[in-house]
Amino acid sequence: MMTRTRRRRAKLLGVLSIASLAAGVALVLLPGLWVAGTGLGVGGAQIAALAGWDQDGEAAHASPADALVIEIPRLHVRRYVPDGATPDHLRKYGVGRISWTSWPDRGGLVGIAGHRTTYGAPFFWINRLQPGDSILLDYHGKRYAYDVVRQVTVLPEQADVLDGSPLQHEVALVSCTPWYSAAFRLVVFADLSQVTALAPGRTAP
Repeated sequence: MMTRTRRRRAKLLGVLSIASLAAGVALVLLPGLWVAGTGLGVGGAQIAALAGWDQDGEAAHASPADALVIEIPRLHVRRYVPDGATPDHLRKYGVGRISWTSWPDRGGLVGIAGHRTTYGAPFFWINRLQPGDSILLDYHGKRYAYDVVRQVTVLPEQADVLDGSPLQHEVALVSCTPWYSAAFRLVVFADLSQVTALAPGRTAP
């Protein structure tokens, strides 16, 4: 017959087992819940911004210092990109144009930063982009098509990787790597291959 001490030990072990299991489940689910929670506000902001862009067309985006729309077919990503990659912009939209980089209609490099694991995680799979994949930017009534050429991993302070050349037309997507870490930056570069006109008020053919 089990003694009182043994019964207490068995009960304690049972409680500890349940607590350990619960903690393990929480650790597995927490990243997903964090991603989902931070993405709620971004979804609404993105839907509203894209709807406004599609309905208003060029009339709503006439100034040179405005936003654009990015589409990445391989990743099934389409996002409104505000001008500026400040923490507020990235929390609200998940992406933002790095303000000191160029614009699609000028020479140089267009830098676009995006979250990889939070706030909608628009760049979650940018590591899957391969040479030849398309990155599309809709800006001022034109679609700028770029072909991916390479990707590099750099330290956060190596911002000069985005300097570009005024004689070239490039776009670079920037995000943290590895997942759930800000230790490094993954940068995907693409070269301009084609420019086409968009129908008025539309950002897609």
